[in-house]
Amino acid sequence: MNRYRLTLLLSCWLLAGTSLSFGQDRISRIEPPNWWVGMKNPALQLMVHGNAISALHPSIDYPGVRIERVIQVENPNYLFINLLIEPQARPGKLEMAFSHDGRVVERHSYELRARAPGAAEIEGFTNADAMYLITPDRFANGDPDNDLVAGMREKPNRQNPGGRHGGDIKGMINSLDYIAGMGFTAIWLNPVLENDMQEYSYHGYSTTDFYKVDSRFGTNALYKQLADAARAKGIKMIMDMIANHCGSEHWWMKDLPTHDWINFQDGFVPTNHRKPVIQDPYVSQYDYTHFADGWFVATMPDLNQRNELMAAYLIQNSIWWVEYLGLAGIRMDTYPYPDKDFMADWSCAVMAEYPNLNIVGEEWVGNPDYVSFWQRGKKNPNGYTSCLPSLM
Repeated sequence: MNRYRLTLLLSCWLLAGTSLSFGQDRISRIEPPNWWVGMKNPALQLMVHGNAISALHPSIDYPGVRIERVIQVENPNYLFINLLIEPQARPGKLEMAFSHDGRVVERHSYELRARAPGAAEIEGFTNADAMYLITPDRFANGDPDNDLVAGMREKPNRQNPGGRHGGDIKGMINSLDYIAGMGFTAIWLNPVLENDMQEYSYHGYSTTDFYKVDSRFGTNALYKQLADAARAKGIKMIMDMIANHCGSEHWWMKDLPTHDWINFQDGFVPTNHRKPVIQDPYVSQYDYTHFADGWFVATMPDLNQRNELMAAYLIQNSIWWVEYLGLAGIRMDTYPYPDKDFMADWSCAVMAEYPNLNIVGEEWVGNPDYVSFWQRGKKNPNGYTSCLPSLM
């Protein structure tokens, strides 16, 4: 009898704890953080992260928007929600309701914005442009107050050649007349997204948040202010993007959605950097895998673009930044290193939304035969096709 009563009490306690948990705000983030109506591709995939979020059932009641599919993965802290945004959908804030056992336990607002006039027709950079490459941390410090940001791992140290020196977006905004006065018509920035790494973070190539500007550079809003101000002076903005890897301090590294979200998940295996193996019909699987899936360095986990959820995430991220900033171009880092079929899908998806945009892929091999493999219009012996306009 005592054992039965104890079991009953424990059951009631567990149920109460579950009820309390569902009553709390459990969603930590939804990415992309917003989207736009009127895009050519009406599909949108939301990545929802939160404590045991997969136990909840999402629903939406908004004209012109419906849920096509809800994807649960092996990590219960994630839900992927496929939306269809129909042409008649209007800008506004839709409410997503998350239910458990038929009862709504959480609501979340998600914004659909109106596109800027002419967003789909923005003109890309061309060979008529004079391009100015800026490493933001090394250029100009317009706001010394953001040099030291509480909670970020690396502190400023101008005495360290590989440390952070304090350059920021405000410094670039203040220097636009200087840049325009030299005759430049385009700016290519080394990456400015969050790189909350322990050291050597100034270069920007170890992304720890794909939707957030590094706080030591400024904010997303300030980045947009830079792009708008540059455009007003006839200067195009080119964004440096990285689809191959993230930083080891990226927030999802502590709670990966799936076992195959990154390559060599059990630990660091370096890439062999043998780029020609991608085009070699006689390549060994070992060499191919260790090139395409190996990590650049131990602090740059290699992303697995063969995972369809990862692929959608990266494609949408690129489109989000083009739309948000009104970019004239993308410089894609280490172009041959990600999965080659994904890179074809990525380039075609971006160019379908922005037919006049320009993208340049980074290819280190100097042989034109290898470089041209990736370019739009090339007839490759293995049938590989791409929508990539240019390479460097």
